[in-house]
Amino acid sequence: MKRFTLALAGNPNCGKTTLFNALTGSRQRVGNWPGVTVERIEGFYRHQDYEFEIIDLPGIYSFSAYSLDEKVSREYILLGKPDLVINIVDASNLERTLYLTTQLLEMRIPVIVALNMMDVAAQNSIRIDLDHLARHLDCPVIATVATRREGLIELKDKINEYVAEHHISTTRVQYDSVVEEAVARLSEITESDADTHSVDKRWLAIKLLENDHLARELTQNKYSQIVAEESARIKKHTNLDTDIVIADGRYGFIHGLFKDVVRKEVDYRRNVSDLIDKVVLNKVLSVPIFLAVMYLVFTLTIKAGSPFIDFFDGFMGTIFVDGFGDLLRSWHFPGWVILLLSNGIGGGIQTLSTFIPPVFFMFFSLALLEDSGYMSRAAFVMDRFMRLIGLPGKAFIPMLVGFGCNVPAILATRTLENRRDRLLTILINPFMSCGARLPVYVLFTSIFFREKGGLIIFGLYLTGILLAVISGFVFKRTILKGETSTFVMELPPYHLPTLNGIMMHTWQRLQGFLWRAGKIIIFFIIILNILGSLNPQMKLQDSNFENSILSYSGKAITPLFKPMGISEDNWPATVGLITGIFAKETIVSTLHSLYTRNEQSGEKAGFWEGIKSSFLAIPDGFGLIAETDEEDGPDKDFTLQMKNRFGGANNALAYLLFVLIYVPCVGTIAVIYRETGWKWTVFAVSYLTILAWIVATFFYQTATFFQHPLNSLFWIAFSALLLAVIYFLLHSLRNKRVN
Repeated sequence: MKRFTLALAGNPNCGKTTLFNALTGSRQRVGNWPGVTVERIEGFYRHQDYEFEIIDLPGIYSFSAYSLDEKVSREYILLGKPDLVINIVDASNLERTLYLTTQLLEMRIPVIVALNMMDVAAQNSIRIDLDHLARHLDCPVIATVATRREGLIELKDKINEYVAEHHISTTRVQYDSVVEEAVARLSEITESDADTHSVDKRWLAIKLLENDHLARELTQNKYSQIVAEESARIKKHTNLDTDIVIADGRYGFIHGLFKDVVRKEVDYRRNVSDLIDKVVLNKVLSVPIFLAVMYLVFTLTIKAGSPFIDFFDGFMGTIFVDGFGDLLRSWHFPGWVILLLSNGIGGGIQTLSTFIPPVFFMFFSLALLEDSGYMSRAAFVMDRFMRLIGLPGKAFIPMLVGFGCNVPAILATRTLENRRDRLLTILINPFMSCGARLPVYVLFTSIFFREKGGLIIFGLYLTGILLAVISGFVFKRTILKGETSTFVMELPPYHLPTLNGIMMHTWQRLQGFLWRAGKIIIFFIIILNILGSLNPQMKLQDSNFENSILSYSGKAITPLFKPMGISEDNWPATVGLITGIFAKETIVSTLHSLYTRNEQSGEKAGFWEGIKSSFLAIPDGFGLIAETDEEDGPDKDFTLQMKNRFGGANNALAYLLFVLIYVPCVGTIAVIYRETGWKWTVFAVSYLTILAWIVATFFYQTATFFQHPLNSLFWIAFSALLLAVIYFLLHSLRNKRVN
């Protein structure tokens, strides 16, 4: 059976992904392009005697290579040498989407045009002469409606017929005479370089005139002087920069072609999208509508996901932790093997499974908004606000998602084209209080701020947002210095999303998350489990968590937190911060377990059981704490211990500020690592933790200043000095290249 490689190229919102799903079905896999974080989606299908591997390239508007998506797409087509490129073109926006087509033809590669969304074109009274268009482009043009699978068989037949011929279109854009002269001269002197890299010499000459990075790299920049002279000649003749003259030439070709092949029965007609946008993009209503939509997304993620979290936690825990552990014990495996396999790997699988419901529903919601066409409107609405901290409007979506869970929020930054924008958004995203922090807030406010709990929690959320804004300002002026990327957006017509397309898109993202983050999460859980199950003599213990290595580590580092109000006898609070790295909810179960261990009789749950109970027992625990008085009720001992150990409301609030800011959970750390690399991960963890200590210390020392003025003055000055040092270090690295 003959095997060929196809590449799908097209603009965003042209139906490329829908066509890809229609061709491949479930035979897909997701990875990353070598050396970058842009997703590489591959699929497979068979037709007659041929088998095809399809590479779904990122949706782009041109091959200018300004963005990472454009760069990987162009380099794959030029250097990866697919056997055929399927160019998906939006029939309802033909004049705009043909710009990418002209660039593909200039590359001198085999191309088939799939003219998609023919149904939308018909609704807009647009009639396209397909035969005439195919003759002008000198390549096949197939009409398709991917959402209905119309034209799919014809497209497959044409691919089979065309793929082996390796036909190269003879159509080319005719530029201004002075540009053509420059192209001819450069083509002659760069011919050997073009042959060496198997690229077209005319394409190479045009890209050199456009000052293209890849073209200069392929020619080792040895023609820079000649290119500069030719560009100066073109500018003198046209009074325009060369890249603008070349772009005008392409648009002129497209405009002429459009007039030849397109007929509109009605010049203008207000369609459904226009009517919806009149409300959705209204100056007064746009922001409230946007907030309402995002609230629904958040509500769906939390409300629909939460019941399934309990199910996955209990089901996976029963199988991989309890059941697998009992099986290993019945086979008389050593304790360390049970610890590693059952509590470690099994516990990691159990924990990873609890991320599936919220991540799934978040991705499902985002896919629904993207496929419907609303996501572009949301970015447009928030663009002005986000530019204040150096980010485009699209960056607001991941920030908002962070209030539900930082993991899918960081994954959502992949929708940002610019690498700098992605990094900046990832670095400030952990300041958004995820749902896992909320149980900690509720616990402390129910004990220390019973009458002002809501105000305290609201203040913590606002503090996170304020710190995100301040950090964004600092980063964009130091380590991520640069201009805010140009935000050219398209407002595609609204579409009725297809369930198959949404589920396929959701599954691709969920699968990528499970594979990338899962390995890191399981590794961290194994380490935490070992530390919580071994005593200092390196002997296994089932339930005496207080004498574990993790507990002793907490006691050892407690003095570091004394300036923020944690006394040495309150070492359980420090241990809670350590287990909170696993998941912020576990702070509650850790504190409850350690504070009541010596106050109540009976066997206590072990380390892992305490962590596991955070997903199931915390809501009931909150109910007991919230409904009891300070001195009464079944959790009286716990409440008293909390009050005695912390010593006051200022200590408790400083602790909450630290929880708000410090190192995120292992799931978030894993995703940051996968998206940015270890250097940025170390920076993010270090910056957040140090800043958390500074803020918590500054607050506590300021709040208790009159109790110990000299001591407070010292720590306030030290905190300010530490902030200055951080800014100085960041400023000294302001010219660091983002990689």
